[in-house]
Amino acid sequence: MEPYTEREAQALVEQWLANHPDRVQNRRYQPESLANWKQAAVHYLVQGNPYDAEDILRWFATQAEGSSMEESEAAHHH
Repeated sequence: MEPYTEREAQALVEQWLANHPDRVQNRRYQPESLANWKQAAVHYLVQGNPYDAEDILRWFATQAEGSSMEESEAAHHH
């Protein structure tokens, strides 16, 4: 299996988000933040193994969800 092209990766990212409406909720209402996430996800897919695409996206969504929670937590501590 060939590595994904950017175009294929973008389509996959869009499809994955459509299929997992509960993921990366914290970014969905921030167009810029979501766009950044998609761009980075595409990069990971293009660099990564096509067989791992689902795992890559799941992992990356988890990273995104975790990081923003920490950011809001950190904001509360000041």
